[in-house]
Amino acid sequence: MAREHSTILGRDEQWARLDDTVHATGRAGALLVLRGPTGSGKTALIEAATKNWLRHDVQVLSLSATVPTPRMFDTLLEAVRRRVDDHRRAPELLETVAAAAQLRQHDAGSSLCNPLPLVHELTRALTQLARGQRTVLVIEDIDHIALESASALASLAHGVRAAGGVVLTTVGGTSWGAHQQLVNLADSVLDLPPLPEDDVTALLARWSGGQAAVDPATTAALHAALGPLFGNPRTLRSTVRALRSEERLVIIDEHLCLRPPEEPIALTADHELLRRVHDCGPGADRIVWTLAVLGEFDVNDLPVLAETADVELHACGRVLDRLVRDDVLRETSGRVHLPVPALGTALAREGSRTPRAVHDALARRMLAQHERGGAVDRSALAHHLVAAGPESGGRSGVEVLIAEADAAARTAPTRAAERYRAAVARLPGSDRRLPRLLEAMTRLQLFQHRFRELADDLGTVLPALLDAFPPEDGPEGPAPYGSDDAATLADLAICWFLVQLHEGRITELHHATRLFALVTTRDENTDAMRRFFSALFRGRVREATTTLNTLFGPFSSEQDETRSTTALDAVLMLLNAAEGEHEEFRQTLAWWQRRHPKRHAPDTEQLREAGSMLDHTTALELLLGNHHDGQSHHGRSRGYRGVLHHYHTGEWDTALSTARSLEAARPHARSSLAHHLTRVVAAEICAARGHFRRAEEWLARIQHGFACGHLVAWVRCGLRHRRGHTAAAVADGWRDYQRHRDRGSTAGLERLLERLIDYSVRIGDRDGAERMLEELTTFEARHRTPSAREAALIAGGMVRSDPTSLREGIQLARQRGDAPRVAHGCAAAGDLLDEPQPWLHEGYALVKRFGSSYGRGLFSDLMRSRGIALTRSRGPKEPLSSTENRIIDLVSDGHTNRQIAMAVQASEKTVESHLTKLFARTGYRSRVELATARLEGRLPNG
Repeated sequence: MAREHSTILGRDEQWARLDDTVHATGRAGALLVLRGPTGSGKTALIEAATKNWLRHDVQVLSLSATVPTPRMFDTLLEAVRRRVDDHRRAPELLETVAAAAQLRQHDAGSSLCNPLPLVHELTRALTQLARGQRTVLVIEDIDHIALESASALASLAHGVRAAGGVVLTTVGGTSWGAHQQLVNLADSVLDLPPLPEDDVTALLARWSGGQAAVDPATTAALHAALGPLFGNPRTLRSTVRALRSEERLVIIDEHLCLRPPEEPIALTADHELLRRVHDCGPGADRIVWTLAVLGEFDVNDLPVLAETADVELHACGRVLDRLVRDDVLRETSGRVHLPVPALGTALAREGSRTPRAVHDALARRMLAQHERGGAVDRSALAHHLVAAGPESGGRSGVEVLIAEADAAARTAPTRAAERYRAAVARLPGSDRRLPRLLEAMTRLQLFQHRFRELADDLGTVLPALLDAFPPEDGPEGPAPYGSDDAATLADLAICWFLVQLHEGRITELHHATRLFALVTTRDENTDAMRRFFSALFRGRVREATTTLNTLFGPFSSEQDETRSTTALDAVLMLLNAAEGEHEEFRQTLAWWQRRHPKRHAPDTEQLREAGSMLDHTTALELLLGNHHDGQSHHGRSRGYRGVLHHYHTGEWDTALSTARSLEAARPHARSSLAHHLTRVVAAEICAARGHFRRAEEWLARIQHGFACGHLVAWVRCGLRHRRGHTAAAVADGWRDYQRHRDRGSTAGLERLLERLIDYSVRIGDRDGAERMLEELTTFEARHRTPSAREAALIAGGMVRSDPTSLREGIQLARQRGDAPRVAHGCAAAGDLLDEPQPWLHEGYALVKRFGSSYGRGLFSDLMRSRGIALTRSRGPKEPLSSTENRIIDLVSDGHTNRQIAMAVQASEKTVESHLTKLFARTGYRSRVELATARLEGRLPNG
């Protein structure tokens, strides 16, 4: 029987070395040590290898060094006895077994203090077995062997090897002990390193039920939480099972996502690291938890650690040393840290601990020292006060927070915003400093685009201010604040209103409008606000914008131009940039620049482009400046801006992962405008890749009556066309265009018209294409956005066969970094121009980077029709993984996806995902092309 090639996921190298040793020609024996930490997969590898060896007539005997010595050797004796009847040299084997059994009977009830006589007989028996049949003796966990048994076990292993058998031992670590003599005897030591990320991803898909591919953000979250244990199979598997049982793993867009993404991941309660912590003695859990909260600690500050963890100083030092020695904590250059954050989360659950208690203890200690006149790190004190919560610190804590926030406002705006927030949360509504602090906090939050957090902050503080205003007819007057403070509060009310609107908190808007009404005295406010809400909820965007400008504009113009307003300038600019015509935009920009002569003028092209796709985050950054100071921004990396950026640059996998993370973060909350826009872009990517059902599911999540309907219509039009219903796509898309245009919404209008013109040309409707081009040209003349200019040039070049217009439009899109539009222009240029090759090759390279099978098919058809050879990749820059190589081999042998899935121990969906990535990386479009490339040696690792 020919020996079959087998693999175990992620351990191909070790599998091959074990298998080759057992099946090596000749009868030479071998002693192998398989070394790897607990959970690294030693047992799984041996079990898989054993099944394979048994199929190939190799006999395998196993014992564990973790059991007491008598029982360990008794187990081996029983295994040998079962083989007596099947062995060709039964008399000799029976003699040795009988001798061993007699020894055990003589020592019945004893602890077998001298195991050597028994081991001698067992060695003779195993020698008989090895001479008649290839034999493998597996001895697991030799690092747990008792000292008195180590020499006997070494003698046994040496004897089996001398008889031509293979002895395979496993060891968990590199520490010295009784087992070292066995390690010294070994012919080879095979280390099991952490699994590579590709193999971890494949295993995650299998362990999560094989229902879907694993989203990269989920893998990244596990990596961050587990640290050096990320490649440890047992830890990964137990962690994934726990997440499944907690219903934190959900399928979104056919990918397994973590919900909520920001919630930390914990080790399971039975994990070895937790056992090590508890074995280190009383107080060890509090010490580790304190370090988990603080991140790292200087060993010179041991008294502070002992006091914070509530552990006696001498005991704290002793326990800390053991925690480092047992690899629970790690020490580098005098700094101690916890390498596995998930351990800290597990300890928090185990003891119902919160980080606030640690920060509060440190804050109280530092405040007491500060009040005694001692030197303290005021910045560190402010950090602990922020994290300890509003109940910590008292009056002196508030003063520290305000002073440190003012000091950091220019150099570290993220820290300053956090400290202003903490101070505001501690002040009563009647405190005269509150308006100034609220304004500073809000301005910094806007700078950092933390809209959801700002909505929460203002929603917590500002309603309390309503109680500070007596009734209008009361004897105390309109407010306890001066006119400047009232103007600031009016600004804050406007800002609160807008962030509520941005985050979809429609039911809370009346609080903001009430506060605005209280700090202003114009009678027309109520009617204007009613008109605004009526227009907003009916989708009349232009009317809503005009009404809001009318409502807030005059109040703004009455303010002192030297005062720094929080939100009003940005609001007016943002609304005009989003939907305003060019002349209106120009006038508002001039007004804004007069108000802020010292502020750097924004890039108007970028601002207009941000407005054309309702990218409020980019618009605010352009208006207010980029005040990022290197610290993380909540939600920024998962926001609409990120998805839009990755869509334009062609990083579509990242865009979809970001969209899925946002979806997982807010599964039940009312969706904001940005959330809906993210879904639009995700649907467009799925449709362009030919994943039509996924595109439909993204569109189904978008709220009915979504104000930016042109963008939804743009995606639906493309989806219908790609499904083969081009005429219907044009007819329905034209009706959608007219309906949304008449309602005043223009976001995405030029993209829809551009698509309608393209499809009209394809079906030969030149009259329709001309009519739509006229609409697009008119729109571009009135709005003059970069996107509209590019769309008009490319569409005009297509309809009127104008190479100059086409080239100019492509070049502008290329300069702006809109890769999908460049690809669209390249397709048009390749179909129209006399020298199509460079255009078609560029477009093909782009759609291949997008992972768009539909786009690759389109360009392939164009190249064939123009007589141009298809481009071929020279292969991926990175070598193929072991799993990818195995899949290619099986494809070359003609196996189906189901057969491949069984062979590589993965789901069919995982195999399909690997094949899709292989097609994208290699440039081949089919299994046949991939197999041919393997046979011809055109793939790496082939």
